[in-house]
Amino acid sequence: LAAVGVTRHKSKELSRKQSQQLELLESELRKEIRDGFAELQMDKLDVVDSFGTVPFLDYKHFALRTFFPESGGFTHIFTEDMHNRDANDKNESLTALDALICNKSFLVTVIHTLEKQKNFSVKDRCLFASFLTIALQTKLVYLTSILEVLTRDLMEQSSNMQPKLMLRRTESVVEKLLTNWMSVCLSGFLRETVGEPFYLLVTTLNQKINKGPVDVITCKALYTLNEDWLLWQVPEFSTVALNVVFEKIPENESADVCRNISVNVLDCDTIGQAKEKIFQAFLSKNGSPYGLQLNEIGLELQVGTRQKELLDIDSSSVILEDGITKLNTIGHYEISNGSTIKVFKKIANFTSDVEYSDDHCHLILPDSEAFQDVQGKRHRGKHKFKVKEMYLTKLLSTKPPSSILGKHPEEPSVCL
Repeated sequence: LAAVGVTRHKSKELSRKQSQQLELLESELRKEIRDGFAELQMDKLDVVDSFGTVPFLDYKHFALRTFFPESGGFTHIFTEDMHNRDANDKNESLTALDALICNKSFLVTVIHTLEKQKNFSVKDRCLFASFLTIALQTKLVYLTSILEVLTRDLMEQSSNMQPKLMLRRTESVVEKLLTNWMSVCLSGFLRETVGEPFYLLVTTLNQKINKGPVDVITCKALYTLNEDWLLWQVPEFSTVALNVVFEKIPENESADVCRNISVNVLDCDTIGQAKEKIFQAFLSKNGSPYGLQLNEIGLELQVGTRQKELLDIDSSSVILEDGITKLNTIGHYEISNGSTIKVFKKIANFTSDVEYSDDHCHLILPDSEAFQDVQGKRHRGKHKFKVKEMYLTKLLSTKPPSSILGKHPEEPSVCL
């Protein structure tokens, strides 16, 4: 009887504790969902009206980046302005080549002959199409007629019996020619019509994404438009206001440049992410870039007369039990509001701060709850129970407001 009584008492105590834990878990879930809907209703995106000059490329660099996205070593051939050359420089060979290119029958036959060669790879076809587009960019009417002939021939091939599968991949000369032709024809439209609203859309999305944590390894974010990239294992985070001082460099000696800037970062941001936000804040404040690349600068925490360089990985980095290194964050260095950060130019060879691999992690931690740092200290902690569906409202809150897409209501699909 005594054993039965003790067993029943322990069973009741266990049930009571489990009920309390379930109630606490339900309360936390309700609070998270309620906060998500409150944010969806009340949070307003602070869109900056004067977001600076849209960094349009001139036509020459626009064409080079479009035709040669891999930036091969041959692009320097076109960096000089061809119009400044003397007409006498054209020899008879170039004149004869130009005459052959302008012969439709010859050009179509050459393209078909090249594509039949087994050693004529997809990369070679794209390069040939890009060179041909540059040669004929002043003769778009002739290039359009060539495209009509090549597209008709492509449709009549036995391997293209299904029209839905055509033009899905750039594997032929005509497909790359069509891509380049559309880029040339749309360059003016992009610059004069949709370039500015599209740039504002991208800037606004980046601003919203940077308000929440982003895992630098997996690129998943709390604020995103895609459920597959939703960072639902979101940690607790807070905003940290930094007083950033930029070191004077010869590349940017303008007297009008503001070198003391207040920058908001998150305590879960890596040092690399903090650099990007600091660079963006400098550009927004001064309207021009700092003058150095991200891999050319370092960050230094100033506390009184002492300085400490901030790195993604250093001797204080936390190493998990399975050997995975956790990247350093603003919170790792215990940086508080109002701290002074100095931006300085590195002296050593410029390389990327961290080559991320499977041996690194940021916000999404491995399954192991126990990890140790290099000093041998043990740290144990339980992850809060989280459900992915709790954060689906973040997808709606990230959606840009209609006011951004309404600058050209007659062309909403083009803006998107």
